[in-house]
This record gives sequence, C-alpha cells and structure tokens, in this order.
Amino acid sequence: MRPRPGETPHPVRRTRGGVFLGLLLAALPAAGGLAGCPAPAPPPPPPRPPAPVEPADDPSVQVDTMGSLSSDEVRRTFQNAAPRLVGCYEQGLRRLPYLAGDVRFHVGVARDGSVKWAFVEASRLGDHAVLECMLQVVRGTTFPRPRGGETEAVFPIELEPPDEVAAPARWTPERVPEAGGTYRPEIEACLGGTSGYTLTLYVAAGGTVQEAGATPPDAEHQAQADCLAAAARTWRLADPGPHGAKVTLAF
Repeated sequence: MRPRPGETPHPVRRTRGGVFLGLLLAALPAAGGLAGCPAPAPPPPPPRPPAPVEPADDPSVQVDTMGSLSSDEVRRTFQNAAPRLVGCYEQGLRRLPYLAGDVRFHVGVARDGSVKWAFVEASRLGDHAVLECMLQVVRGTTFPRPRGGETEAVFPIELEPPDEVAAPARWTPERVPEAGGTYRPEIEACLGGTSGYTLTLYVAAGGTVQEAGATPPDAEHQAQADCLAAAARTWRLADPGPHGAKVTLAF
C-alpha cells in the first residue's frame, strides 16, 4: 500500500528489548472530503449572527460541514493509545512471528471528541484478530473537541517483526487462481456485489491459510470484509514450501 502524499509511515518494530511504535497522523482538512467517503450534505446554515461566534464555544452554531483538529492533537491522542495498539500486535506475533504490514485507520470524530466510527481504510497486515483488536482500541479513544463540528482523521502505522525472523515468500495474485475459480462463489456471497476490498493471506507449508485479514471500502461494509477474511481462513492453496508465503488480493 502506497502512503498518501506527504505520509511517511513510521515503523513499529519488535526487538528483544520491546516494541517501538511510530505513528504518523494526518488530520483531514476541514472542508475536504475523502475519496470513497464523501462528507454528508450540510444542513441549511443558520442566520449569520451580528458578531462572529466561535463554533467550538457554541455547539448550536455550525459554520462548516466539517470541523477540524490539529495534527498535533490527533498525534497526541494516538500516542496515548500506543501501548494498547502494541499489545494487539504482540498478540499476533505470538501466533505468527513474521506478522508484518501497514495499517491505515480512518476515524470519524464527534463534536464532543468521541469516536463515531472507525475502520481500517487499507492494510497488508493480514491478521483479522489483530486488526479488530486495534479497531476496538481506536473506537475507545477520546479526542480533543474538534473546532467547528464533527471531523475525520486518517493515520498510518507500519508494523515490523524482529530482525532475526525470516519473512515468508511474497506471492503475486496470479499465484492464487482459486480466488477467481474454486472460491469465487463464497467470495461473491460475502461481498454481495460490492467492491473495493483487499485481502491479505499467510499461506503455510502444505497450502493451508494460517491467517487472513480484509479491509472494506468504507465503514458501512465492515461485515463484508469480516466475512471475506473468515472464508479465506478455510482455503487450501498451492504449497509455498517450508517458509510459507504472503499474498494480497483485491476484490
């Protein structure tokens, strides 16, 4: 997954001395929407008061469709959540020592700073349990109160295993023809005609799928992504050899 312009995801690396978490956070512009996740249409504006009123101090006044948080405010919020995010990743490392990949969260923040919704916008981590654990952490965070109304934030992290762990072979999607053949009916049953999903798999020696994780096109289609990941964990693919393989598919 390529970072957005201006993003440089910092690594999360586990060593014998512990785990180091780097977060790069980018609050979205107040008036700008995201591709694939448009902002809702604004309500009719209230009559303009005779003197300027600061929206953050008067919840009854909303001058913009989207409010704003500074990147520092978003960064500090997730720095506070970092130990719990690391805990989720360490749980996955105990099952898959070579677990690695990027995770980009997309969060909707309410006027009071609570999280209205959150989903993994993109990821090649490939572990449903870890992604769900991290989402629960993100959904439980509280931001500073946005200025001007509700807002959104996007932040990426890069997860890296210990240096001494050998990485699995990297497969291209062409190595998984079953996704367009044998397993196509169950994929379609999960997605129901929708698109914009990614699925990352770890394939063990012998061809069994050790773990899988999927990302949806938006927060409304999380159930479809969960269904896809659950189905993929039952697949049997080609034997990748003793070191296993990792592959990311798009649907």
